[in-house]
Amino acid sequence: MLKSYFFVPATKQKFIDKMPEIEADEFVFDLEDAIAENEIESAFENLENIEGREQYIVRPRLYSSSGKLKNKNLERLIDLGFRRFYIPKAETKQMLDELLNIFNYYDIKDLEWYYLVESPSALMHVKEMALSGKYPFKGLCLGAQDYAANLGMTYSLENIKWARHYLLNVAKACNIEAIDMASMVLEDRDLFEKECHQGFQMGYDAKIIVHPAQLKVLQEIEYYNQAEINHAIAINERFDLEKLKDFSIVTIDGLIYERPHIARIKKIIEYLNKKQN
Repeated sequence: MLKSYFFVPATKQKFIDKMPEIEADEFVFDLEDAIAENEIESAFENLENIEGREQYIVRPRLYSSSGKLKNKNLERLIDLGFRRFYIPKAETKQMLDELLNIFNYYDIKDLEWYYLVESPSALMHVKEMALSGKYPFKGLCLGAQDYAANLGMTYSLENIKWARHYLLNVAKACNIEAIDMASMVLEDRDLFEKECHQGFQMGYDAKIIVHPAQLKVLQEIEYYNQAEINHAIAINERFDLEKLKDFSIVTIDGLIYERPHIARIKKIIEYLNKKQN
C-alpha cells in the first residue's frame, strides 16, 4: 500500500478543520501552488493556530518570480516550529546550499527535506545532491506537471515515464523515500487507480494526494492480485518467514525461493495485516 502525503491549502481553514476526519499518513500545508501571493498572510494566520506543528510538513513559497529566495517566509515557518519541509523550485546545489545555510543558522534538530524535482536541471542534479549526503533528504518526489511544462512536454503518463523511473532509482539507491507524483485526476477513478497501481508496481513508497476522493481510491486499491495473496498466505501459514529470511535459498513444494521472494511474501502479509487493521 502506498503511503499518503495529503496536501492542504494553508489558506483554507475549512479544509484544515476537516483534517481529523481524513485518514492520511502525512499532512502537508501548502503555501505555494495552492495559494495566491496575496494570500500568504492569511495562510500564516491559519498556521499560527495549528497545534503540534512539528509533526506536520509544510511546502513554503521559497522564491519570487525573479528567482530570489524569500528568506522571511522560510524563517517565519521555522519560528513557528515547523521542521519538515517540501522543498520546491530549488534546481541546483547552490540553491540548496543557500537554503541549508538558513536552517543551519537556526541549528535545527531532526530537520527533514522532501525534495521536489520540477525541472530538467533539477533532475540532472538530483543524483549528485542525494549521493552527497549533505542535505537532509527524507523523500524525493517528481513535480511532474511543472517538469513537463519546463520541458515543453505534453503531459501524459507515457511521456513522464523516464523521469519517473530515473528519480525512483536515485531515491532507492540513496535509501530515501520515493514519493510518486501528484495527480490532477479527480473524477476518472479508473485512470487514477491505474496511476497509483503503476507507481506501486514500479517500486514507489508513497504518493502525493490533493483531494479526499483520491485518498479513498488509494486506500481501496488491491495492490496484489488474488493469486499472489493466496500464495503468500499459504507460505506464511506453513513456515516462519522470520526464520526463512536467514537462508539464501530454500525449496518449498519443488520451487526455489531466494531472499527477494521471501521478502516479497513478507511484504504481502504486512500489506494484508495493515489493510485488516
